[in-house]
Parts: sequence; C-alpha cells; structure tokens
Amino acid sequence: MPAHKKDLPHGNHNDTRKEPALKTFWHYPYASLITKRKPPSWEVTVEKVLSLLPRAADQLLLRRKSTEGHDQEAQVMRGLWPLLTDVALLEFKGPTHGLRQRDLMKLLSYGTEYLSLDECPIRKPSELSLVLAVPKETPTLLEEYAQCDLKPQEPEGGYVRLTGWKYTMIVALLDQVAEAEHDDFIRLFTHDRKKVKDPKALQWMQAWVRKASTMEELKDTEEYEDIVKGLIDSVGMEKLLSLIEPDEVFRHFKPEQRLAGLDPDEVLRHYDPEQRLAGLDQEQLRLLRAALDKKLNGS
Repeated sequence: MPAHKKDLPHGNHNDTRKEPALKTFWHYPYASLITKRKPPSWEVTVEKVLSLLPRAADQLLLRRKSTEGHDQEAQVMRGLWPLLTDVALLEFKGPTHGLRQRDLMKLLSYGTEYLSLDECPIRKPSELSLVLAVPKETPTLLEEYAQCDLKPQEPEGGYVRLTGWKYTMIVALLDQVAEAEHDDFIRLFTHDRKKVKDPKALQWMQAWVRKASTMEELKDTEEYEDIVKGLIDSVGMEKLLSLIEPDEVFRHFKPEQRLAGLDPDEVLRHYDPEQRLAGLDQEQLRLLRAALDKKLNGS
C-alpha cells in the first residue's frame, strides 16, 4: 500500500492543512470506467509505479500498434484519444478534494520520471502525452498554468490543450466533457452528479457503492459515506431501490429488521407475489404472518 504523504522523506511537515488520502473512492470507479470504455486500440495500466518511492501516476495509457485507428470506437471521453500521442500518463483529481497547488507540476515531474525508466518505450518528451482530468476549471488550475509557464488554448469539447513544454498536454474539464459528449458516466465524476439521468450510469455507480461496502480500501475512503448520501439525495430512495433486486436488499437485514416500523401493506405493494415470498425462510414467513394478523385484528 502506498505510504501516506507524511511518511515520505520530502515535503513540508509544518503544513497544517488536512492531507487527503493518496487515493480516494473516486479513483477506483474512474479507473474502471476508463479501462472498460476506452477504444480497443489502447491499454490502461492503473497506478503505474514510476519509482521505488511511493509515487505513481493514476493511469498509463498505451496505444496498441496492432489496432491503430479505432479511437472513434471509444465509449468514454471520446474527444480525448485522438489528441494523444501513443503513450500517455493521466492524473485524475476527483470532485471531493480537487486540484491542489503543485499538482500540475507534479504531473510534469511524472513525465520526466517515466521517460527515465528503462521500460519506457519512448525517449523524447514530444512522444509523451500528459493528461490532467479535473471536474471543472478552478482558480487554482489557472494559477497552476501560470506557475508552470503553460498557456491554455480555448477548450474544445471540454479538452484544453496546453503549450509551453515539449509534452503533449491536455486538461480534461469533466463537467464540460460530460455536457459536450452527453455522457452521464463522466458526469458522475463532477459536481453535477444530481443531473445524472441515465439509468445505466446510476446502476453502474450504485454497483460500485455496493462493492465498496465489501472492500476495505474503498469503504475506508474519506468520501464513501458522502457518496452514498449523495446518491440517495440525487436519485431518491424509491428510485435507488428500484435498481436493486429485492433479495439484495433483504439479505442485509435480520427478519425482525425487515418488518420493524413498516406497514406490511406498504412493504408488499412494491413487489410481485413471487417476489414477496422469494428467499423467505420459515421464521421470516412466521413474522410476516404475525404482522399481517396484527393489522387485520386492528391492534
């Protein structure tokens, strides 16, 4: 596991700002999204280690020589892939903590470190692309451009080209990308999550939240609970439950918890007859029968 920043031999230990975890919840589903929905001509290595110290770029993107010309088949960030050279490093900043000072310079340093590796397939900085994916443009991002002597061009479909270094540099403003490409999957990684309407995108993220509950590295990320609450607020509990199989909901509760405080008719009206009985053991059926008898008897 990567060490926390405070364990590294460098850095300002007098800095009193709260340090976020090196990887937040958003990194995992974002890496999965890029990996699953990239064009077939690309490979994605998640958390490419760049040195013996705990420094790793979020993603290494390599174009397969045997399958060139398929960038148009991308299902995510469709405008990005044609802009890249054959090798790219991508750094992602999620909507919770976002971009911080020196993050862009850090990405530039990743480029130098990667080019210095013996396994690196290229040698010239001009052959390497560096991509920074952020939820939106912020004052900190504009300051980073100036600090790094980079000149941003006008965004095209949410993608900003940067000039000033030999690398091909792209900043992906995910809120604009989601809007331009009508992609609710990408919108999940912005501050506009409440605007997500695509049921497939909602089901995809709901599955990730459910998966997080069984994986310590996901469940312990700082924003996990906020994301769960955000899903409920943005989608609504009734809609969220409609995306989940009844058995999947019920298995998390004891029999008495399934019925406590609920009107049996209110519970049952959401399910077909076969769903109402599916997965119930004898004890659960007994409790349900007792609750119904109680209601019928008016007590």
